[in-house]
Amino acid sequence: MVSNSQNPYKVTESNPFDYSFVNRDGIKYHLYFTPISDLYPDLVNTYSFSIEREGTNPHPLDRRIAATVVDVLRRFFQNVENAMIMVCDSTDGKQHRRRNLFDRWFHYYNDGTLTAINADLGEGDYELLLSIYFKKDNPYKQQLIRAFGDLLSQDFYEIVI
Repeated sequence: MVSNSQNPYKVTESNPFDYSFVNRDGIKYHLYFTPISDLYPDLVNTYSFSIEREGTNPHPLDRRIAATVVDVLRRFFQNVENAMIMVCDSTDGKQHRRRNLFDRWFHYYNDGTLTAINADLGEGDYELLLSIYFKKDNPYKQQLIRAFGDLLSQDFYEIVI
């Protein structure tokens, strides 16, 4: 039996790539996917993924947030051709914390069907931690790997800023 702390929160879906939920402390979270294949056609069916919360109040540890994010990601990856890029930038100095948190979630919840490739880019005081995620049986897998490598070798800063 799954404990209540592992149940996802009720998610509202505004459209297939835009979700929100409210946690036990009344903090509203937005999760959304933005297509990037318009900018990089070789990154077929690839979306950037963002998590934003309303307000600036500190949020206590809440395991249901992870369960909810994972539930949304499972919905996203039901389409085997979808791929996701996660960007953690250094504008607030928390890029490593976000990457570590997402890596922990990936290793804990991954059922073996997803692949993750991490990369770090930096220029001066600005740092980007990027990850691409896709299903192991994604028919565009090799193209995605090659395109992600090409993306890293270009001036990626223009895209995310």
